[in-house]
Amino acid sequence: MIILAHDGSLYGDWVARYAIRFAAGEADRKLLLLHVRDGRVEESLAEARFARLAEASAAAGVACHQELLPLEQSVHRALRQATPHDPGALLVCGTRVKPRRQALLTGSVAELLLRSHQCPVLALRVVQPGLLGLPHNLLVPLAGHADGCARLAPILRRLAPQLRKLTILHALPVNPLAHPHLSPARQEQLLQSGHRYLDRVCAELAEGFGPPAFAVDRRVLVTPDPVHQILVEASRLKAQMLLLGASERSLAHRIFHGQALERILCETPCDVGIYRGP
Repeated sequence: MIILAHDGSLYGDWVARYAIRFAAGEADRKLLLLHVRDGRVEESLAEARFARLAEASAAAGVACHQELLPLEQSVHRALRQATPHDPGALLVCGTRVKPRRQALLTGSVAELLLRSHQCPVLALRVVQPGLLGLPHNLLVPLAGHADGCARLAPILRRLAPQLRKLTILHALPVNPLAHPHLSPARQEQLLQSGHRYLDRVCAELAEGFGPPAFAVDRRVLVTPDPVHQILVEASRLKAQMLLLGASERSLAHRIFHGQALERILCETPCDVGIYRGP
């Protein structure tokens, strides 16, 4: 089952297109729409949006059930209480439309949902609504964790039917002061290490998905600024979506050691999905 946290706005409709596409590929073809009546959007306007969303769901063969929730202590608490504990489900939500205090994710409902453990969560930053939730060119940056793409497998399976190209990027960070003095031998050593890592990742993909129906490209780069390199590659490759894996450790790292994720969300040339698995 796909669960959609919709705030009643136009931006929520953009996020909903992804949710409908995902629901159309589920075995039960069900979409649960959750909306908290917090007064930020006029109720008649929100209900009109939800009626159109129900029509779009029906056209895709998806059964859409709506729950309009009263605001209790907070929007996040109301959504959390209405979200079923189901590791096989997927909760889809949106980041902020405009940065508040220069943050699109920090302190938002989406961040709190990413920290919840009731079901997997996909927080979306949509900048290309014309895609209609159908990205064909996906860029997946990997930081080098041992589990590789394993934690992203559930969301990759949901995106796979529409994919034409998947690019896996491993940007190896080096000290900005040391980078100009990096010897060719050391750089080659780092690149070989990165390629060995992607060998394991691609083997995992082949084992989990079989022969892919889309092209798979892989890139290893040595850079003093991985975030900048991710954004450059997304633009150069004309990626339609960036998929980032989130964990409790990475979320804590973002808060206490910099704003790398916020920078990607603010400067991205394409849609961004932040996925937190079960």
